[in-house]
Amino acid sequence: MNMNSQKPQSNFNGAAVIDEQGREVPITEAMIQQACESLAKNWHYPLPAHCQPKPAQTAR
Repeated sequence: MNMNSQKPQSNFNGAAVIDEQGREVPITEAMIQQACESLAKNWHYPLPAHCQPKPAQTAR
């Protein structure tokens, strides 16, 4: 038995997503920046309560 054999060290220190084939894909800074840009582009601030439409009244 070889006592010097060790598992290879991974330099992965972060988070990952699982792709369609079940592989771990490390999350990169570019991925985070793209997600933030998409959120900033598509975000709409909610209307203040006094400007929101009132829910329809239902008959009893």
